Amino acid sequence: GYLPHSYTSIVSLGEGLTFMHRATGLEKFLGIEKNVFLKDESRNPTGSFVDRGVSVAVSHSLKLGVRGVTTVSPGNLGASVAAYSAKAGLKSIVYLSKYVEIGKLYQILMHGGDIELYDNMSITVGMVYHEYLRGGPYPILSDHPYYIEGIKTISYELYEELGGNLPEFVVAPMGNGALIFSLWKGFWELKEMGLVEDIPRLVGVQFKGSSRIVDELYGRQESSFLRSAPELSIDEPLNLKHAIYAIKDSEGYGIAIDMPEATESLRILSSYEGLIVELAAASTVTALKKIINHYTPDGIVCILTGYGLKDPATFRELTKSARRKLGIEGLQRSAIGRTKLSILKAIEDGYNYGYSIMKFLRSRNINLSMPTIYQHLSELEEMGLIRVAATTGIGRKRIIYKLTDRGFSVLRALS
Repeated sequence: GYLPHSYTSIVSLGEGLTFMHRATGLEKFLGIEKNVFLKDESRNPTGSFVDRGVSVAVSHSLKLGVRGVTTVSPGNLGASVAAYSAKAGLKSIVYLSKYVEIGKLYQILMHGGDIELYDNMSITVGMVYHEYLRGGPYPILSDHPYYIEGIKTISYELYEELGGNLPEFVVAPMGNGALIFSLWKGFWELKEMGLVEDIPRLVGVQFKGSSRIVDELYGRQESSFLRSAPELSIDEPLNLKHAIYAIKDSEGYGIAIDMPEATESLRILSSYEGLIVELAAASTVTALKKIINHYTPDGIVCILTGYGLKDPATFRELTKSARRKLGIEGLQRSAIGRTKLSILKAIEDGYNYGYSIMKFLRSRNINLSMPTIYQHLSELEEMGLIRVAATTGIGRKRIIYKLTDRGFSVLRALS
């Protein structure tokens, strides 16, 4: 068979079978009469295409009888591994980029994943595999073979949804390169089955300055590595060679785009197609505009990889002028969010009991009553960000609080 099978326990949250849009609004905006389709992978349970692969990989880990899994991720993969591990009853450890978008961090925390922040992905990946060989948790990374098997189902669905008529071009973002390679694998399997004669030309998109796969494809060397969208800002892609092979074999292209171009594509998708997607997903629309400047293709599909509101900072910036007109330009985070972050900072700095926390907050012009402060402390404790370290005093007790490892991770990520 072409898919893993014989699992006694399939871990699923309802991934796959995502909606295919005919992009009529986008076609009109671009002034073209072509068959442009948008495969909306943000409809998956955790808001990203990676759920397809994680479902298969976690199901496989259960078959192996492991007790816990781990991953190294800019964000989406970590959120998905945490969610599917929670469903499977497995412990998850997520090594997370310190540039993670806030919505993805919240997802991982809510699913109970243990977070560690990394500076260098390739070093952390090596450490994770080394720990596994010494009896550590089972790694689920973007080059995991069963992960790839799950992602390739996008190709199968494209075939079904388009009535067996595959497009000439399929455009996808490239971070670690797993998506573009998985698409190629799925299309080639359709050809092996005799269902299609030719596979689509695959176009992989990255941001300039963070375009390792595109640069390798064309023999260029970037003098520096820039941080842009975390999902695409990967200096050592795990599927580098596989991604390059997929593009070359399909007679496709690699395209490096500017960040402002992708930001403008976010506006276009929101205004003309009613879709809110992540910056990496919007990069495919930028690439689409470049393709139609040189070709008259017989059908194009853009893979919209993830949901946009996982990254509220980007949309906060895009809506700044509109919020200014409404008189709410200062609205960034809720007061509760700022207060809890300040309490975490107070505890880290040694203001670790109620009255001292109140003094710390007042020094930052946050005036709260003691009952309100203790309510926040209770909520932070429920979130697993702080714990009671000790109770001191005779008669009137003083409760001493301490940050948990997760609390330290959250504070470092948000500060």
